[in-house]
Amino acid sequence: MNSPRCTVLVVDDEPSICWGFETLLEPQGYRVLTASSAEEALRLADHQPIDLVLLDVRLPGEDGLTALPKLRQATDDAPTIVMTAFGDLETAVQAIQGGASDYLTKPFRLEDAARACRQAIQHRLASGDTPITEDTAEASLLVGQSAAMQKVFRQIALIAGSDLSVLVTGETGTGKELVAAAIHRHSQRRQQAYMAVSPVAFSESLVESELFGHAKAAFTGAYEERKGLFELANHGTVLLDEIGDLPMSIQVKLLRVIEQGEFSAVGDVRPRTCDVRVIAATNRDLTKAVAAGSFREDLLYRLSAVSIHLPPLRERPEDIPQLVDYFLRRVGYPAKGRTISDQVNSELESRPWLGNVRELRNAIEHASVIARGRPLDISDLPPSQRPLIAASENNDSLDGLIEAWAQSQLAAAPEIDDLYERMLSQIEPAVLRIALKHTNGNRAAAAKMLGIHRGTLRDKMKRHRMLDN
Repeated sequence: MNSPRCTVLVVDDEPSICWGFETLLEPQGYRVLTASSAEEALRLADHQPIDLVLLDVRLPGEDGLTALPKLRQATDDAPTIVMTAFGDLETAVQAIQGGASDYLTKPFRLEDAARACRQAIQHRLASGDTPITEDTAEASLLVGQSAAMQKVFRQIALIAGSDLSVLVTGETGTGKELVAAAIHRHSQRRQQAYMAVSPVAFSESLVESELFGHAKAAFTGAYEERKGLFELANHGTVLLDEIGDLPMSIQVKLLRVIEQGEFSAVGDVRPRTCDVRVIAATNRDLTKAVAAGSFREDLLYRLSAVSIHLPPLRERPEDIPQLVDYFLRRVGYPAKGRTISDQVNSELESRPWLGNVRELRNAIEHASVIARGRPLDISDLPPSQRPLIAASENNDSLDGLIEAWAQSQLAAAPEIDDLYERMLSQIEPAVLRIALKHTNGNRAAAAKMLGIHRGTLRDKMKRHRMLDN
């Protein structure tokens, strides 16, 4: 990065930002030029060669994203790093697909900016397709101003244009399927099929047929040939949800699809080909599954060419107000009733949200029905899914904990008519999570430990919204 001939153009109307980059880059041998508007930047670029552009989105006059193509043309496609204090998924995608080589969200650390500059100089990224600006519910739900969500937006924008396999990880309810849909929506395959499937939704004997299809008479009931998911999604994108529960025999065939683009339908030895981008999602720790022998190490490597981790909601409470506003608008809540009191905000931010964004959505939809158009109150919210241990600090026995919790429910709602169901919603998910954690997410083993059938376990997980489907 130490090159005295390298000229950097910083385009930002904040003098402190310009000064900061001068202080950061000039000691490393760079010549730094600054401009407070896109128009001024274009004039500078017309009179001298530019090797790197640092471009703010919000500028007086022409905004940064609009000026981006002109600047790239004026600088002979010099790498451009876009900067913004108002980051969202659409802005990130427009920047990257508009030709930016990287994306920084203000405030950023100097070491991150320095690293981005080094990478931009060393690796000139090719420009992407025409920016996509239309909105969808999937993209809108991926909201958040937190640093963690800004990182997710940046990752989606950077990898959408490639064909690499992606592994999306995160707890139940964080929105892994929304990330997969956003990657497809902003990719070169967006005009082709996008198909999502959770292999655990089928019995082990049917998974292979669902994914790869089957020949006529391949098994009892196979009266005609049927195409599988990979063949139907040819040239498009496939999301394999809950990939950690994929049977080992199917993992071998999946690896072949990813590496060679080939597979064989059930009952047919002839190889078939497909061109599919694979995105996998899981709430399990696959490295532990590999160590336990339930997941192939080579498949994990191929699936995780790029990894995106979705943080739990409790780690980004600053995003809750934005999510609440979105959920209220989605249910058509009256504008005059959308004011959220400080007390409600405090309550929402203090809850553990074990079900993450999905639980928050359900809580807000529930509250909007109860409030019936007036400003929301704490009493409109459903009970928090806090662990039972929080119900009492003075009772060590399970009986005491349950009794204290039941009394608190009756005190809050004397005419309650679903106390038993509420109790199950508190106790059962915790027991299921412990069993699944103890067995590293192996549902068959967890069901055996609980003394129930695997199908019953899945039904209970679905009932308590513990499945990402």
